[in-house]
Amino acid sequence: MFFSDNFFKWFYFTLLIILFGSAFILIEISLKSFSPVIIAISRVTIAFIVLFIYSLYKNYNFKFVIENFFLLFILALSGTTIPFLFISWAQLTINSSETGILIGFMPIFTIIGSHYFFKYESITPRKLFGFILGFIGLLILLFNNEEAINIYDNLIAKILVIIASLFYALNALLIKKASNIDVIPLAASVMLISSIQLLTILIFTNSTSMFNSEIYTDSIIALLVMALLSTALATVVYYKIIQNYGANFMSLVNYPIPIFAFFAGVIFLSEKFNLYSVLSLLLVIISIYISQRK
Repeated sequence: MFFSDNFFKWFYFTLLIILFGSAFILIEISLKSFSPVIIAISRVTIAFIVLFIYSLYKNYNFKFVIENFFLLFILALSGTTIPFLFISWAQLTINSSETGILIGFMPIFTIIGSHYFFKYESITPRKLFGFILGFIGLLILLFNNEEAINIYDNLIAKILVIIASLFYALNALLIKKASNIDVIPLAASVMLISSIQLLTILIFTNSTSMFNSEIYTDSIIALLVMALLSTALATVVYYKIIQNYGANFMSLVNYPIPIFAFFAGVIFLSEKFNLYSVLSLLLVIISIYISQRK
């Protein structure tokens, strides 16, 4: 009542940056104790339980599940199951900041898919320039990190993250087809289906190293926070943004995420700060402004 739609648009956008940006660091902490499959299945299962209980409390119905099952199955596969697994596996060998930077491929995939395959929004020179400028900003941040400057190191892990970003783009484009469904029961249903998908993978992979030799308290806390905030709450906000403001706008959130992670490291972990970091941040801000300017 007191805030404009534009306020909520950017509030959700900022909140999603924080929620998604925190996930990469939380995954890194969780990997000290748990395997990638356990991290993925724990995230979606806990998120499902929380969202389902809240849905019952709010008297949401789930009649939409049967008639939209195939769509929900693909949403689970493309939005959580495959990306969560691939990103967790990748972070066994690459760091969280580099993972966040490589996810920056998603906006490029989204704008191409939106224009050529789903016909949601046309590519304009201004939008394309904005998206490319944001990606250049991420590349500056990547090459500013001396440990990540060799593109060929851990190449398979990096390819997995880029593939994950492609699936995220597909997911963002498909969610528009569920725009008539309330976001909370939609998110709960997707989490349940993803849990079943991941459980099937867990059974068939027959992993003997689901847990490390020692379980650390901070890993458990990181996994719980990631499930509640970076998965359950983030998925609801994510769906809300796409349904209300479009997939292209939502995909822009992937540009500030590594910037958020970097400056969080500067503030809380005393990591190095230099002019290249500022340049990267400015380019990302300018790219978002250009892409969204009417």
